[in-house]
Amino acid sequence: MPTLTIAGSISFPLAAEATPPSRSYTASLIYSEKSDDEVKIVGAQADVDLMGNIADAKACYIEAIAGDGELKVNGAAVTIPISVDSGFFIWFNPNGGLTALTVTTTANATFRVYLFS
Repeated sequence: MPTLTIAGSISFPLAAEATPPSRSYTASLIYSEKSDDEVKIVGAQADVDLMGNIADAKACYIEAIAGDGELKVNGAAVTIPISVDSGFFIWFNPNGGLTALTVTTTANATFRVYLFS
């Protein structure tokens, strides 16, 4: 069975002059379904579906290739900004639970979307 592995570390200072502690993390998921899509959006668009053919994702990785947008997870009122200048979005829950994922843009944008279940 194919396995997805997410691994990395995060560090941050606890105080202005403190040495940042580092925390390593790793997660693995044996998946049966995968979607890998490049989503190109032209102009301002609201609530563009990013789930593709995955109904209940256990893991997700999204990066902005061009432009920016606001992600909405599971229909929540709060949005998550994503931009070619500022990063990526990762979701990981081996029990699933990512059932709706949309993006709203104000101009042209392109996103690479990986979903696993």
